[in-house]
Amino acid sequence: MLTEEMKANRCIALMGSHAAIIEGVGRWGDTHWLFNVLRGNISDAIKVTVPMRIGAGGCEDLARSLYTEATGNKVRQIRRTLWHKNHKFIGGHPDGIVVGDKNRGIEIKCVFQRAERDWEDGVPEYYISQVKHYALVTGRLKWDFSVLFMAHGRHQIYELEFTKKDLDDLCRKEVKFWIDVQAGREPEVTDRSAPTLKELWKTTDPESIKVADDAIANYVQSRKSYKEMYEGVKSSIDLVENRIRKYMKGSETLINANGDTIATYRMSKSGSRRFNFNIKKEKKNGNHNADQSSRQAGVGEAVHT
Repeated sequence: MLTEEMKANRCIALMGSHAAIIEGVGRWGDTHWLFNVLRGNISDAIKVTVPMRIGAGGCEDLARSLYTEATGNKVRQIRRTLWHKNHKFIGGHPDGIVVGDKNRGIEIKCVFQRAERDWEDGVPEYYISQVKHYALVTGRLKWDFSVLFMAHGRHQIYELEFTKKDLDDLCRKEVKFWIDVQAGREPEVTDRSAPTLKELWKTTDPESIKVADDAIANYVQSRKSYKEMYEGVKSSIDLVENRIRKYMKGSETLINANGDTIATYRMSKSGSRRFNFNIKKEKKNGNHNADQSSRQAGVGEAVHT
C-alpha cells in the first residue's frame, strides 16, 4: 500500500504509474488528466479498493515469498519514494530491489480474474512502462514481476530487461511533458477526458456561450454524424449476432472447418449469455520495450531457473 508521503508525491512529481500515460499506453487516465493533476486543478485521490486491501493484507507478501523460494533472491522492500539523480521531479516507489544484485528490481502484482486477459500476451504494456520508469529512477535495468493470479492460485515470474536507449527515450518524454506542465501548455483532450472535464466544471452556468470559431460548430455536426453512423453499425452488429445465436442454439462454442474456436456464447456471472469473438489461437511472450521471459508454477510449487 502507498504511504501518505507516496500519495502526496503523485501530485507534485512524475511517478511510475504516470509513465504509461506519457507513453500513450495508460490503462487509466490520459495526459490531459495528468496535466491537471500536476497543476493542482483536480485531485488525484486514490480510492482504496477491495483488491488493494487484499494485496496489502497478505497477497503481496505471499507473492514476494514465492519469488524468493523460486529464485533464491532476497528482496528488500522499498517503503519510501526514490528520486532520479538528475531530475528531482522524476520519482518512484518500486515494490523492492534484489539484495546482492545491483542491477535487478522486483514488482509484485496480485491479478484478479477480470484482469487476467491483460496478461495473456505477457506483462501488459502499462506495467512495462511503470517498471521502465523505476529502472530510470534506480538505474537497475533488470526487473522481475512476481505475479499471483488469484482465481487459479497460479504464481508466475516474468523477467524484463531494458536498455540504456529505452531509459533515455522515456526520460526525454517525461522531461518534455514536465516542461510543458510547468509552462502551462495543456494537452489536447482525448476520448478518455470526460471524467477530468466533469471534475473541472462540477457546476453549470445558465449563461449561453457563443461559438467563437468554425471548429466548435464542426464538432457539433461531427457528433451528429458519428451518432448516426454508430446507430447504423450497432444495428448491423445486432443483426449478425442474432443470426449467429440462431445457428448456435444452445451450444457454447463455434468452431471453423479446421477445428479452431472462432466464437463462444457462454453464461456470464451476471446470469446472461455473452458472446466472445476475441479468441486467441496461441499465447505469446514479448513486448515492444523490453526483452521478456516467464516462468510459472502453481502456488506452493517451485519455479526452477
